[in-house]
Amino acid sequence: DACRDGPSLALTLFNRVCREEAGRRVAPPTIYTYGILMNCCCHVRRPDLGLAYFGRLLRTGLNTNEVVASTLLKCLCCAKRADEAVNVLLHRTSVLGCVPNSFSYNIVLKSLCDDSRSQQALGLLQVMAKGDDCSPGVLSYSTLIHGFFKEGEVGKACNLFHEMMRQGVVPDVVTYSSIIDALCKAGAMDKAELFLRQMVDNSVRPDTVTYTSMIHGYSTLGRWKEATKMFREMTSRGLIPNIVTWNSFMASLCKHGKSKEAAEIFFSMAARGHK
Repeated sequence: DACRDGPSLALTLFNRVCREEAGRRVAPPTIYTYGILMNCCCHVRRPDLGLAYFGRLLRTGLNTNEVVASTLLKCLCCAKRADEAVNVLLHRTSVLGCVPNSFSYNIVLKSLCDDSRSQQALGLLQVMAKGDDCSPGVLSYSTLIHGFFKEGEVGKACNLFHEMMRQGVVPDVVTYSSIIDALCKAGAMDKAELFLRQMVDNSVRPDTVTYTSMIHGYSTLGRWKEATKMFREMTSRGLIPNIVTWNSFMASLCKHGKSKEAAEIFFSMAARGHK
């Protein structure tokens, strides 16, 4: 409960409990206690403390589990020690009596992609795919696809998307939205719309983020008719435009002398209760 109310409070309470004067009045910390504390340290951006608590856990003689091992990886990644996290994931988890799972792999994959090291993350994904313990899921693939797009590696991102499909992993709204956003930023609106239609055909519901990317992409290119079409399609699906959608769309209409259309859409949305 303290960790939910404030990670710093949780750490303070733990240190208080562990003082010598507490004596035998309280039960000793368990492995779950240490796991919670390590996670709290990441929340307050003190992964170094989380690693110190892990060292303390080992000195107690308590056995680790997959949850604590994953939290250790999280601490290492938060501390910008992704290479050490990779080493622990691939070579040290068995020493800790644990088996790597998809959750632990995804922690390290995200850290590598956040550091613009998506190619190295791809190597780790391939190791994951060859193993018997767990296979890459939609989150694993989506993380790398987003990472490659962020680094401007459009070809690698698209190749990985097709590989994902060949492996029978079904893309979700995050996967599609990441691809659509990257294509829109590159001005490849025709390809972006193809992915949008594929998304709908595969029964994946586009969200506000998806449509905002499309609207902004068309608006940036001055294609206000297509932007208007996307805006109407978005609202017809019951999705509410956010401030980014509004600003991009209204600015495009006004820039191209369509102030009347902009006003009509604005008052139409207001009449339907959207503010």
